[in-house]
Amino acid sequence: MKEIVTGIRALEKIKKNKQTYIIVNEELQNKEIVLLKSKKESIEVEITGCSKFDSLEDCLRIIPFELFGVNKKEALEKKNLGKINAYRIKYDNDTIEEIDKKLEELLKMDTMKKNNIGHSSTNVYEVDLKDGKKAILKVQSLSTRNDLKEEYERIKWLQGKCNVPKIYFYQEIGKKKYLLMEKKEGLAAYKTNEYAEKIGQNLRIIHGIDITNCHFQQNTVENLLKIALKNIDSILPQVQETYPNMTKEDVIEFLKNEQPKDKVLVHGDYSLPNILIDENENINLIDLGDVSISTKYFDFFYLKKSMVRNKKMDQWKKLLKGYGIDELDETSMKWIEIVDKALF
Repeated sequence: MKEIVTGIRALEKIKKNKQTYIIVNEELQNKEIVLLKSKKESIEVEITGCSKFDSLEDCLRIIPFELFGVNKKEALEKKNLGKINAYRIKYDNDTIEEIDKKLEELLKMDTMKKNNIGHSSTNVYEVDLKDGKKAILKVQSLSTRNDLKEEYERIKWLQGKCNVPKIYFYQEIGKKKYLLMEKKEGLAAYKTNEYAEKIGQNLRIIHGIDITNCHFQQNTVENLLKIALKNIDSILPQVQETYPNMTKEDVIEFLKNEQPKDKVLVHGDYSLPNILIDENENINLIDLGDVSISTKYFDFFYLKKSMVRNKKMDQWKKLLKGYGIDELDETSMKWIEIVDKALF
């Protein structure tokens, strides 16, 4: 296991899930477990993603200061670091959060157990309700970027439109946000090869939901374009790793001229772990905080990445058949691939 030296304050932030990125020069692998050491103690964290930048300044245009163990003064002192690797990390703290009394009245506290699946800093627990139902409780600091309020609003809007969890409780109490919802049962799609066509059919249903009264706009093509162009200097090195012949001007022209033209409702993270198939072969959806109006290629891009990561690409043609198409427009997929580098 690799050891990385860090400061005492940074380690404390990580333990409280207030720091979710580290900067190191060495190469680390996705899902690798590393040991972070300060002068006082050490903890194990999981690497869950990497972004490469030509400078710290470029990095901080995309990833905010508060997600690192540095303040602005410290960052300025390190501005000559040169090329850097910014790694997203996950720290699993098995300590159960103190639960607000209003919420505790609904729960069988002795059934609560930590769920360590997922990469966000939100604490997730499986728990039984006093009426016998099984539920998921998510607890998050008010200052955390992955906003539970956004997930709550999206799940509430999606009720009756597709198979999403029922909401039992949402409230901001003290310095915490609490979201209690139905636990959707089912086999995660990355554990099976049997339902690729059905997954494609389900994605078609999501993309067919009426967006007339939908106000979730964060991932519209227009907004994605603005973010990518704003951060073009920061993402250019990553783009050129894949497309070495593209100049900055080429990338800008491509982004402006090749925008996908469709507009649908997207899940926002339609990856295999977020797709559950129950015993009746119904598909249930979880992790809905990124639901938005966008292009269908937004979902297809992250779904394909998930299928590659889980070695399921032999099922890709069946999935497209279920959706009702033979192939995707590769130009639109490339557009999302480039834009994705400006998102964190």
